[in-house]
Amino acid sequence: MLAMAVFPAAADIVKGTVIDASGEPLIGATVIEKGTTNGTATDIDGFFQLNVNDAKKAVLVISYVGYATQEVPIKGLKEVNVTLQEESSLLNEVVVVGYGQQKKESVVGAISQVNSGDLLETPSANLSQAITGKIPGVITSQTSGAPGADDASIYIRGRATFAGDAQPLILVDGIERSFSQIAPDDIETISVLKDASATAVYGVRGANGVMLITTKRGKEQKPIVNLTASWQFQTPTRKDTYLNSYESVSLLEEALANDGLPSQFSASDLDMYQKSVNGQLSGVDALLYPNVDWYDEILRSSAPSQRYNASVRGGTKRMRYYASLEYYDQESLFKNLSNDPYGNSSSLNYKRYGFRANADFFLTKDLQLSVNFGTRFEERRGPNSDERDNFSNVFYQLNHTPGWLFPIAYQVQNGDEMKTLYGGSSQYQSNVYATLAEGGYYKAVNTVNETNFIADYKMDWLTPGLSARAMMSFDYESYHRTTYSKNFATYELNDRENYDKIEAYNRFNTDTQLSNSRSSNSIYKLYMEAQVNYNRTFNDLHEVTAMALYMQNDYRYNSDLARRYQGVVGRVTYAYDGRYLFEFNAGYNGSENFAKQKRFGFFPSFSAGWRITQEKFMESTADWLSNLKLRASYGQVGNDVYQVNGVRQRFLYEQKWSQIGNDYYFGNTGITGIYEQQYPNYGVTWERAHKYNVGLEFGFLNSSLSGNIDFFWEKRNDILTEYLTRPLWFGVTSAAGNLGKTTNKGFEIELHYSNKIGPDFKYNISGTYSHAKNKITEMDEPANKTDYRKREGHVINQYFGLVADGFVTQADIDGGKLPTSTFGTVKVGDLKYRDMNGDGFIDDRDETFIGYSDIPENTYALTLGAEWKGIGFSIMFQGVDHVSRYYDAESMYAFVAGGKVKEHHLDRWNPARSEAENLANAKYPLLHYDSYGDHNQRQNSFFLKNGSFLRLKNIELSYSLPEKWIKHVYMSQCRFFVNANNLVTWDHLDGLTDPESNGSNRYPICKTVNFGVNIQF
Repeated sequence: MLAMAVFPAAADIVKGTVIDASGEPLIGATVIEKGTTNGTATDIDGFFQLNVNDAKKAVLVISYVGYATQEVPIKGLKEVNVTLQEESSLLNEVVVVGYGQQKKESVVGAISQVNSGDLLETPSANLSQAITGKIPGVITSQTSGAPGADDASIYIRGRATFAGDAQPLILVDGIERSFSQIAPDDIETISVLKDASATAVYGVRGANGVMLITTKRGKEQKPIVNLTASWQFQTPTRKDTYLNSYESVSLLEEALANDGLPSQFSASDLDMYQKSVNGQLSGVDALLYPNVDWYDEILRSSAPSQRYNASVRGGTKRMRYYASLEYYDQESLFKNLSNDPYGNSSSLNYKRYGFRANADFFLTKDLQLSVNFGTRFEERRGPNSDERDNFSNVFYQLNHTPGWLFPIAYQVQNGDEMKTLYGGSSQYQSNVYATLAEGGYYKAVNTVNETNFIADYKMDWLTPGLSARAMMSFDYESYHRTTYSKNFATYELNDRENYDKIEAYNRFNTDTQLSNSRSSNSIYKLYMEAQVNYNRTFNDLHEVTAMALYMQNDYRYNSDLARRYQGVVGRVTYAYDGRYLFEFNAGYNGSENFAKQKRFGFFPSFSAGWRITQEKFMESTADWLSNLKLRASYGQVGNDVYQVNGVRQRFLYEQKWSQIGNDYYFGNTGITGIYEQQYPNYGVTWERAHKYNVGLEFGFLNSSLSGNIDFFWEKRNDILTEYLTRPLWFGVTSAAGNLGKTTNKGFEIELHYSNKIGPDFKYNISGTYSHAKNKITEMDEPANKTDYRKREGHVINQYFGLVADGFVTQADIDGGKLPTSTFGTVKVGDLKYRDMNGDGFIDDRDETFIGYSDIPENTYALTLGAEWKGIGFSIMFQGVDHVSRYYDAESMYAFVAGGKVKEHHLDRWNPARSEAENLANAKYPLLHYDSYGDHNQRQNSFFLKNGSFLRLKNIELSYSLPEKWIKHVYMSQCRFFVNANNLVTWDHLDGLTDPESNGSNRYPICKTVNFGVNIQF
């Protein structure tokens, strides 16, 4: 890297210094004039002086052990300063692009890349979480912390389609694969392709962006063994705030009175509940007036996990290899309450056993064969309960089961033995404690095998720079689950005089024997590609590369008809003197979702770059400006995915029929028949994105300060969406049509600064900020639809609901102008909604746009790091802005489905207070019981929450033992560390729930504290 040059040369003597990236001089670096044996070495200050044959034409070759060799054209200069990069940082100078790699200096697309070191700074064993805040333009959203089901959703530059989930195409070593459960230690780089010039080669699948995950490979070096062990503890980022029995029953009585319903508890009962909360009851009174904290009874305070990884990396001139083993065991917050005699636990648990081996064989000077093999064995265990990433039956029961109705269990005499009777009632016939203790359990295993076979053949014998590459991949996944289920009875005490006898209880349901059921599925993937590459430089000025590739993909789920893609890809790049860069990318591929005549499409892109610092007129800035590159691109990419309720819809061009039972009657006899389920759309095709991008890259002070700024704009046409203008009398559901249009625009800023103070203290600062805002311009809404109800003109997933203008007052009711609610009787203290159409009624037609969407428009992160004499420290803050959240009913509302109340319900509109006092202090409307609260419990602006937050996302403190201590036991590194993520969150929710979650009916997002050690031999 040419860092500084001064004084035009009058003689053929060249002087200079050679330093490393931190500014330290490199002693003994070799400096040779290219094409000769003329050379020298640097002194103690990194200084060198060399006589060259012709300073205008001479090129210096500078090398040093452990550093990348550089060639520096002198171009008549008298003095040069050169910074060598360590071999380990070379990948930062090579960027993984679609179907290949490029030198970072020649990249003209919008591409961001992170390496293994960045990922390992977070304690998360899930890669989709580890990238949070580390890549500009990438938005992650984690809504669950369940073991083995805690993947984050990923969006690149926001969202520009409403046809599906807008998730990017994710490729691992060139193959579409799930990546979240790959061991972070195995990852070399993650490249994110954001603009059309980077993604056009993926054609019909590139519109939502592409992520390229590359696993580690061997190097020509002595074997290096790496061992890592870590131990974690997870706790929820938010605690539950449910009220105790006395407070709950008091509010329940108030809600019943508000609704004109009969009282359920007397003043004497309330007094007994107060005593129960104070721990003053025993015997039958404690059973009749319980104060059960179900969260405390079912959950433990923290969940441990542990992870171990061992790897070896090395190679010779003939073979290079990387191999690793991993074991990960993640426990849950559920207590093990199981009474299973064989020791099967009721606590969720996820175990991962991983193995990876990548090998490269150099059979001849031209032929290289590579084999990649990765396998994971995943084991999941838990209670016989519906536990998913987006729903947890255990937490649903915790949120609905009142703590004042019945105790966890009763102990009664049953003949000669004591019997446990689990509490219940006619309304709550289940018991979450009994679900874990007696309801059964499940065991599931998932086996994942992934293989790549690659051949690279250099064909310089035909023409210099020509090569060919072929790859075949076969992946297999097999999932098997066995569920052991059992019904159990619950009991309600109805005779307090005989509470110790089983006859005193009403029984609900019955106890049964344990039974089992099995389910399984399998996935087969076959992928093939053949590629020809050309890379050549003419006259040291004209650098030309070209690539042509054929690919086909076959995906099979169980015995379903295979999902297939096929296409050809091309790329041509041209660089003149390293200053002017031009690139053309194109994909011609197709999708089986569409009819033959609509199946294939052409997706081109064009991009150009200008390395301004390479111009002669910039030579005077070389001492302070090390890099300045301007780039721009335009291209088209596609998206063929259309989903309904998260289910991918296939073959939209086909007419579909379905059976329906007992729908056709002959007399009194129902006959099974068929009906037309989908009317076909023969002209349906992919949506097409037109993407524009302008970027500026810069580096100052020998690249101590570097960064880039990108501006992007996208127009998305032909988005697949349902027909909204088709009349109901049409009578048949139509396949989607290419009816939608959107725009998406924004910018990204990325800055990095690193420096050194004295010989031992190094520090770095990094920051990113991204803004992306979309707008629906067309979606087939009826022309006469009221403007305030249209989705067109608003962001995708814009929240729509009623506008709440405060609380209803007595003056509102007495004035006679309060609109009539169709959702229930309105009283003083209820929410006052805006009558948008002025018809005198509050109904669904008054819903309009409120807040933002559920995907943030703005994301940002700040990272600080320092190192001093083996002590390392890093901290990252990550946040989002301009985002709204509507959390589930159990998080927000009082007495949902006869359920519970939380601390924020204490700030309700209190009928015992004056209206003025309530208007000044109430933060929640008038309390109602169950469905009597329907008027307030609509989707409305009052309960729409500001989802913005700032997190202390990651923090790490580490210490590396001095080399002089560990070399005696053959270690090259021994590093101890403690790190954490999600440690502190600042938001606007007052403890309601974690801002990223969708509410409380799912496993909570957790903060993690992690202790570990890394040893290298």
